[in-house]
Amino acid sequence: MSSAFHAIILAAGQGTRMKSSLPKVLHPVLGRPMLAYPLGAVRELGASSVVLVIGHQAERVEAVFAGEPDLRFALQAEQKGTGHAVLCAREKLPGEGTVLILTGDTPLVRAEVLRDFILSHEASGARISVLAADYPNPHGYGRVLVDDRGEVSAIVEEKDATAGQKRITLCNTGLYACDIATLFKLLDQVKPDNAQGEYYLT
Repeated sequence: MSSAFHAIILAAGQGTRMKSSLPKVLHPVLGRPMLAYPLGAVRELGASSVVLVIGHQAERVEAVFAGEPDLRFALQAEQKGTGHAVLCAREKLPGEGTVLILTGDTPLVRAEVLRDFILSHEASGARISVLAADYPNPHGYGRVLVDDRGEVSAIVEEKDATAGQKRITLCNTGLYACDIATLFKLLDQVKPDNAQGEYYLT
């Protein structure tokens, strides 16, 4: 990597679709907690610091990862959306630099993909980048809207999308690279004006 970066891993959700009393990020994948994989990927890249945002059964999640070196925990006491979760990590990060944001339920994310994404973000000079993917069946994913220049103009969650937007197959993967100062300046302006009544990071 050409420069230092920090990481936020969002791991506060309940994971209701799992139908389990075990926090989603602790479900075992090949004998390891699901969360261990994205954490390992950012460690492999040499993140300067990693902030783990925990909420649902926070004590249980923290107990599993408490022995990890230089891992900082941020508590999201109420789950008010991904934007709110990132705001909970603010005090654990420096005021400037690059932060990579990813979710704790992505065990298949590879360090190589994250490396290419961060390098692309740095090379572009962008303040905020999002990793998108084209899905033939995009149901359930946030749709990435682009303008005539190919720039991202919006990310619309499934529940807020129009019928036309739901036909878009370019989807948000939940991976972001951001200038820290810009990120929190913009998040301070976010309002919960959506179907979920949450503070969306998007």
